[in-house]
Amino acid sequence: MDIKQLGYLGLSAREPDAFAEYATSILGMQRVPGEDGVTHFRIDDRHHRVSVEAAEHDGGAYYGWELADASSLSAAMDELSDRGIEAVPATQRELEIRRVAGMAHFLDPAGNRVELYHGAAAGDGEFTSARDVERFVTGDLGLGHVVLASPDVAAQQRFYTDVLGFKISDTMRAPFHASFLHTNPRHHSIAFVDGPFFGVDHPFLHHFMLEVPDMDQVGHTYDLALDRNVPITMTLGRHTNDKVFSFYAESPVGVHTEFGSGGVLIDDATWEVTEIPGPDLWGHRH
Repeated sequence: MDIKQLGYLGLSAREPDAFAEYATSILGMQRVPGEDGVTHFRIDDRHHRVSVEAAEHDGGAYYGWELADASSLSAAMDELSDRGIEAVPATQRELEIRRVAGMAHFLDPAGNRVELYHGAAAGDGEFTSARDVERFVTGDLGLGHVVLASPDVAAQQRFYTDVLGFKISDTMRAPFHASFLHTNPRHHSIAFVDGPFFGVDHPFLHHFMLEVPDMDQVGHTYDLALDRNVPITMTLGRHTNDKVFSFYAESPVGVHTEFGSGGVLIDDATWEVTEIPGPDLWGHRH
């Protein structure tokens, strides 16, 4: 299976308007009208990369992974079926909401909704940030990354590598178990961390990451978050593995957001998988 990128992310929110204010005024996304209680957010030439839907709970709802075309989606469904995994074709309404030509969904071993799709729609006109973000680092690298927490990191790693074709970037055992996976040159599009370390024994979306081209934009956004009294969950710092310079904040849906720059790119021909000694070179204080 040849997954190209993390194409989109869906969130559930008890207060979707609060998330919309955060996504636009702090993160700099462009709000796009939706339907059926769904609001979309744009960060590049795609119609949207993030969606939020009113719900009785907060958190991650679904994760959209892009395939090349309809035949690739059909082949992926056959592969899943051969492994005893039923992928359910999207309804017409789901396709309309996602703004994709084709999609099928299933659950990973932890219960996260995985969506495989092709044919994402372009946005109307140029991306226009709600604040002063000129652009985000996306394109063939995708939205950014998501980090999912669950009690069994090893099981998640096996599923995403053996079944979905992801490659391991690196792993970590202290201060908690983690596995970082890539499907294009971005260091990781998804990572799995040990949920019980964070005091949670059920699967959840820990954070999603947005990347901008320069560290000054990160600094400006950090100052803005401080000025607006946004809860900073990890201060400015630089990661050990992907070298991203970033900070973390808590969004109104409980999911953390990482806003960063400077991520390394992986060349599979030369990359060596290692076990990193810890998550940070410096900073990222709680």
